[in-house]
Amino acid sequence: MFPRPKKASEVPSDLKNTKILMYKVLIRSVLTYAFETWTLSKTNERRLSMFERKVLRCIFGAKQENGTWRKRYNCELYEIFNESNIVNYIKVKRLAWAGHLVRMNDDRTLKKIIQH
Repeated sequence: MFPRPKKASEVPSDLKNTKILMYKVLIRSVLTYAFETWTLSKTNERRLSMFERKVLRCIFGAKQENGTWRKRYNCELYEIFNESNIVNYIKVKRLAWAGHLVRMNDDRTLKKIIQH
């Protein structure tokens, strides 16, 4: 027969680390493509956060307490993930991009476009 699917608590930690790496490198990169030009509304921030938590819940799975399984709380997910949430990630990267533009030489095409 087919092997039974494993619960998230039974998955080896190296597989979880691989899933986290895949999230950071692939999913988060695709999700935040061209974010420098975005106008982030509160609704968009909420939706991005909800998507990120959904992915993190798939990676980390449920938690067993007193013989019953429950979803992990949001604070538990971010504590285990040990990274800033996606909204803060976007805000920090946008500030870094703004700093890059400020330091850019005046003869660059992008700088000329922004100044006019």
